[in-house]
This record gives sequence, C-alpha cells and structure tokens, in this order.
Amino acid sequence: MARQNLTDKTLKALKPAPAGSRYEIFDVTVPNMGVRVTDKVADPKTGRGRASFFLLARFPPSANPTRRALGEYPAMELAAARNKAREWLALLEKGTDPKVKIEDERRQREAEEAKKRDRSFETLLASYIAERRRDGLRKVAEDEMDFNRECLPLWRSRDVVDITMADILKVVGAIRDRGKQRQALNVAQKIGTFFNWCVEEELILVSPYRPKRVRNAVGERLARDRVLSDPELRALWTAAEGLGPVYGAAYRVLLLTGQRLNDIAQVSWSEIDMYKPTLTVPAKRFKSDRDHVVSLTHDVVEILQRVPRYKGRGDWVFSLDGRHAASISDKVKRRLDAAMIAECRKLSGNEKAEIEPWVNHDLRRTVRTRLSELDILDEVAEALIGHMPSKLNRTYNHSDRLRVKLDALNRWQRELRRIVGETHGGYNVIQLSEARA
Repeated sequence: MARQNLTDKTLKALKPAPAGSRYEIFDVTVPNMGVRVTDKVADPKTGRGRASFFLLARFPPSANPTRRALGEYPAMELAAARNKAREWLALLEKGTDPKVKIEDERRQREAEEAKKRDRSFETLLASYIAERRRDGLRKVAEDEMDFNRECLPLWRSRDVVDITMADILKVVGAIRDRGKQRQALNVAQKIGTFFNWCVEEELILVSPYRPKRVRNAVGERLARDRVLSDPELRALWTAAEGLGPVYGAAYRVLLLTGQRLNDIAQVSWSEIDMYKPTLTVPAKRFKSDRDHVVSLTHDVVEILQRVPRYKGRGDWVFSLDGRHAASISDKVKRRLDAAMIAECRKLSGNEKAEIEPWVNHDLRRTVRTRLSELDILDEVAEALIGHMPSKLNRTYNHSDRLRVKLDALNRWQRELRRIVGETHGGYNVIQLSEARA
C-alpha cells in the first residue's frame, strides 16, 4: 500500500497505469484517504493519468473496509478532498454513514429551492389574484394590470421574503416621477394589501410595507377639487369627436351621466334596456356592492345607437374589436387633452392657451357640482351618481327613483346643450342632438 505526502505537483505528474490496470497512492496527511489512477490519459499535453480521490473505511452497516469516491481530480482540488475525507471520518466515528447525510442535505436543498420557487413573486401574485377573482372582489382586473405593469418587471423571480421597503419605494417612486402621485399612492396601497395577504397565508412572518415611508417619499393624498369650466366642457365635447366613435362616445356618455369611468367603459349591451331606457351596473362590478340603475336621457340613447356593433363577437358596448372592452388608457386621455387644448386655442384666438391638468374622475365631480347648481336635491344627485346612501335609507328605501333621476339628468342635458351650443370667439361648437327626450 503505497503512501506519499500528496501535493498538487505530485497529482499533476501522475502517469497513467499500465493498460488494463490501475494503481493507488494513499495520503500521509489524512489517514485512509488516497488517489486512484486508471490507465486512461486525462491530459494529452502532460500525459497525466485520470485520477480520483477516495476514502477507505468501514461504512455502516458493513463491517468490512470499503472504498468510496470523494471526487475526481482536478474538478476536486486536494485541499477540498482532504476536508471532505475528514468530515466523513468524523461522521463515521459517530456511527453515521456520510451517504445518508449527503442525501439528507440534498433533499433539504431541494426542499428549500422548491419552497423558494413557490414563494417567488409571480407565483404568489398569481395565487393572490386568483383568490381575489374567486371572491368576486371589485377591480381585480385593474389590480392585476397594475402589478404586472409596475411590480413584475422589477420583482420577477424574487422570493417575497427578500423584497424590502426599499424595493417598494423604487416602484412607487418611479410612478411618482412620471407625475402620477395619486396613482403611486394607490399602487402602494395595493402592494401593502398583497403583503398582508402573504402574512395571513403564513408565507412571510411580517410585511415589509410601511405606509409612513410611502407618504414621506410620495406625499400625502390631496383631495381633488377640479371642476371643468364651461369653455373646457365645450372643448371636451368637440375634442371627443376626434377620438373616434368608441372613445368619443364613451367620454360623452360620461359627461352626460356622471358615472364612474369603468362603470361606463366596461358596460355591456345586456346591461342596457333601451325600452325603459336604463343602464344597470351589476353589483359584482359596482363600488357599493349593489345594482346601480342609471336613467338614460335621449341624447345618451342616440349616442349608444351610433356606437359600432360587432355582431357575434361579444357583448361590449364600447369596444374596438367586439371581443374586449375598450380601455380608456393614459394614451387616450393624452390625445383628448391635446385636442382640447387645440380647441381652446381655436375658440379663444390665443395660440398659447393651456388647460389646467385634469383626470377622468374630475368629470364625475363636475357633473355632481353642476347638478347642485341646477338646484337638484343632494339626495337625488348622490343617488344619481351612485354614492352609497345612509344605512337607514338603504334599510327602508329600495326604490331606484328612476323618474326623479331621469328628470335631474334631463335638466343637466339641457344645461350641457346650452354650454356646448354657445358661440365663443366667433366659432361654433358642435351641438348635441336637439331631439327631446
């Protein structure tokens, strides 16, 4: 049994064994550890033989000495082989087979990797969205789009345990830098809800989300008070024509009814009764979790009758292909803003005229404000735009008050006709239909 103080130089100089045989050299430094050399040439340049490290020992439950491979040289270096041999000898002294320990460690690594894969952001996000959709929660489609657009590109393949508040601030900070402060706060709130769900599902111990740090970075949510003026309403009505028969019609219906953006944009023909005429927003997609019935004036009916129909493709009212509801995106809003500014400049004769920034929800506030200016009772105006009535009223009053709502909307329709029909700066603005409801 040849023994030698193995060194890297020694290993590099090992010659192949004679054809059909092999030889072994035991290490002096670590007892029973050695290197076995076959008759194969591992390196043609130096002529070095193929070698591998081994340990000769009694591995349980056998009482006979057995050789077991540690690793092949030079993929395993000498120092690594000696360390592994020492670890195995220590385990054998305790009566533990290293193979069992290696298998346990392998299973543990695989379990940890599987657990980490299961906790990847995209995997948990899919489960989170599926659960919210199954529970029928509102705006789940909007939440999914926000997460996919803002979070997924940065957090894909990340273990949710490793996502920190600094990572969250990167997401909301990027939205803030685009000039979307309210959207940044909304997305931050959705992220906080997602991590709270992870805690409830025992996927993480504590949520990294800290609302105060978001407010410090993005700012407090400010109540909006933007109401469009008469000239702006005239410009909007005319500019909507340039958006085409789908987006333009949707904006005009929003202005005539004062409803929420998605309650109109995602309406289907099955929700419209042209004989009454009414639009019923079902509870599953209405904010107050109850059906909301909207009376339709003559001008709204005429607009709906002119919207393109896609026979046999789908039930959406506002659609570009019949299969999907049209999305009134930022791109569409920017087109409308540009057209409004151009119209205002045309009407005023001022080539530098601008419009104060506004968001789609400001149309709803504008209609609500104008209803009060028309002396519509607050109770009627609130019911018309779909605000939640008092608990007592909900308990005892189940009337949709369609005739009262229709009267209020007809008064607003006449006022809007007056506004967009005025002459300003020598230019006529397109009028609404003169037909009477």
